[in-house]
Amino acid sequence: MKKNIFFIFVAYIWTKTLLGLTFHPFSTIREVTRRPVLLPVIFSPLIGLLTLFVLGRLAALLISVYGLSRELIALMLSAALISIFFWQLLLIYLLASFLIALWRR
Repeated sequence: MKKNIFFIFVAYIWTKTLLGLTFHPFSTIREVTRRPVLLPVIFSPLIGLLTLFVLGRLAALLISVYGLSRELIALMLSAALISIFFWQLLLIYLLASFLIALWRR
């Protein structure tokens, strides 16, 4: 298989699983526990948080914003931080509960 075809395939599976985690996390986590190769996709929100912090620091160095714009940007970033953090906690909780149920069988 050529490298670019493999990259497209991996990107498709990653995106499909991320969309599943977004819209129906319960059934997608159940599928991920059956196929452990998809396990890194569960930690995508953590990767997103790290990217958000890095880009925020770079933007703070390059762009100076004052007044109401600064408060709106802070509100948007804090809302994104909280929502992504709780989404990651939900995914970890669902993964742990499915793995515990799988081990009890």
